Amino acid sequence: MAADLQPSINPPEKNDPEAGSQNATFLFHGGQGGAWRTFVARVIYPALGMFVLCLVVYYPLHAAGFIWDDGYWILSNPTMHHWRDIPVIWFNPMAFMQYYPLSVTAYFLQYQLWGANPLGYHVVSVILQVICALFLWRILLQLRLRAAWLAAAIFAINPLVVESVAWVVEQKNLISGICVLATVWAWIRFASLDRPDDVVEYAEPVYHWKFYALAAVFYFLAVCAKTFVCALPAAILVLTWWKLGRVTRKHLLASVPFFIITAGAGWMAAWRERYGAGAHGKAYHFSVFQHLVIAGKDIWFYAGKLFWPHPILMVYPRWHVHGFTTLDILYPIAAALVAVVCFAAQKRCERGLFAAIAIYGIMISPSLGFVTFAGMTITFVADHYFYLGCISLIVLVTQVGAITLERLQSVGKAIEPGITQPPASRAAVAGYKNTLAVGVASVVLLALGAVSYSQCLFYIPPIEIWVHELKYDKQCFKAHETLAMHDKAHGHFNQEVANCRAALKLTKGKDPLANYLMGSFYLEKRHDIKSAMSYLRASLKVDSYQAKAIVKLAYCYEQQGNWAMAVTDLQRGINLMPRSSRLYLAYGVAQSHLGNNALANKAYRDAITCNPHNADARYNLAVLLDKSGHWRQAIALYRQALELNPQLAPAHYFYGLDLLNHGHPNQAAKQFRTVIALSPNHKSAYKFLAQALKAAGHPQRREGGGR
Repeated sequence: MAADLQPSINPPEKNDPEAGSQNATFLFHGGQGGAWRTFVARVIYPALGMFVLCLVVYYPLHAAGFIWDDGYWILSNPTMHHWRDIPVIWFNPMAFMQYYPLSVTAYFLQYQLWGANPLGYHVVSVILQVICALFLWRILLQLRLRAAWLAAAIFAINPLVVESVAWVVEQKNLISGICVLATVWAWIRFASLDRPDDVVEYAEPVYHWKFYALAAVFYFLAVCAKTFVCALPAAILVLTWWKLGRVTRKHLLASVPFFIITAGAGWMAAWRERYGAGAHGKAYHFSVFQHLVIAGKDIWFYAGKLFWPHPILMVYPRWHVHGFTTLDILYPIAAALVAVVCFAAQKRCERGLFAAIAIYGIMISPSLGFVTFAGMTITFVADHYFYLGCISLIVLVTQVGAITLERLQSVGKAIEPGITQPPASRAAVAGYKNTLAVGVASVVLLALGAVSYSQCLFYIPPIEIWVHELKYDKQCFKAHETLAMHDKAHGHFNQEVANCRAALKLTKGKDPLANYLMGSFYLEKRHDIKSAMSYLRASLKVDSYQAKAIVKLAYCYEQQGNWAMAVTDLQRGINLMPRSSRLYLAYGVAQSHLGNNALANKAYRDAITCNPHNADARYNLAVLLDKSGHWRQAIALYRQALELNPQLAPAHYFYGLDLLNHGHPNQAAKQFRTVIALSPNHKSAYKFLAQALKAAGHPQRREGGGR
């Protein structure tokens, strides 16, 4: 059986998956007819079938909202608002937490279309998943594999890809997936791997360089969408070896630019993970033994979850790294042993089995823990890490299933000549075999579809996914954290505190976010500075790279009148995070209060340099310039701040004052009216509005009712 997992040396007509063989039902191919009829049967119908299948399975997502960090990446992303932000997205790696310019551009375009309405994003995600599945189907046909449509359909609705489709931010996976599959398609055409199997292995290699250029472009776009795909060049070489039985010097040379792109993208990702996402510190330090065990457990976890997708969780329990024993080394040893045995047995079992396993290992390698990324403090495994890695195993399983069915049919054919049957009976037997094939495929798709459909229901409302999480993993501190943030946003402060305390209990007080939330609660709701400072210090002790916690702790010092300590803490934070616009802004405020205007001026400008979309920094700098008499520069900064944040009432107010004091009463009146609309109880705005109207020669009248 394993011998059939690579292209066999058969006549081309038997080798063509679109030739209407007994497995054609797996591909939903039609019979004979004209060119158009054949195209409709072989392309249009299967594509429509894939679309309908995904539409039905993912239909519940139309009522889903934003989950987890969707709001942070899209709604709170400072690069989502103006078309001039497009160059910033592409050419300023520091503009956001991670540098995924293609994916962020996709978010930007969607934000322009439907803003904060999650429905549009979910529709796009489903469409992207359909495109991925169709691309995979056509690639499998290029490679002349059996059951191509079935394999692609299993990938399309697999329970392990639901997270990538339902989680808006994980459009990164879908966009990069399309680019990866486009890269593979172009490489296949470049290396002529789509030739008949009796030709491709023994004939001289043929290279089509125009497709090579396409492959390079698609791969560059893939890493711009998500750098987790940076292992693709190695997987492509394995694919080439599987088809040809060798990798030529030209193949290796052609792959060099791909590996250069991989090196650059990998360096950029590691740098942004460290300085953007905060992936550094003691929590990310592991011994060589721990790294090996983590990788081994990850490999077996994903393979097992593919065959038994229950339970599907947003956050799987994290391996207890410090509890590893010597026996745990068996996980990586067993994984390596399987690969070695499959490679050593390739002469008897052919190359397909090893190639599928090797590609699986290569595609999940960036998530195995050898490269540090922020999510490692929460879990070492996640469904969205496995999005592309699952493809080779799905294809392997469908090939084994198709081959098994063929063998059973072959046994039936072998005994048929010995049985006297009329032609009609023989036709009925053949029809039964095809019906069996369709039946098996239908059962598989129905089972997977039902599981995935039910999984989609857990995202309605989005907070339900965390309630579901706690049913299976009561030790999931991240679920308690997220529920606490949800409670905070909805004013359920008692539940917020309860969830924070649960998270702290599970982490023995070492949960930085829960400590931060508790500190914020005591500061904002109880006005208990001492308790707030205690929790904030505990948060920073675990993770010192938290700009928002440092700023709040500095604010606590300021409330106590200890401005010098606030400055010291903020300076320490800037030394740790020299690209934090938030820290520079707070540092500028503290220095301004101490009368150090030059230092405050520099801090505000540094804040703007780090984040050109920081409206508060522009506003504070404008106020500082106003005080020193540079009102023209101040006016320009007020305008810039209000372009970035039109709801910034203080900027409208001081901008109005400058306009009024320098001969523009009509424009000043407009600013004061905006202040009143945003803050109806702003008494000074009413006073200066009256002055502006008088200066403009308008009759005075009562504006609003907030005097």
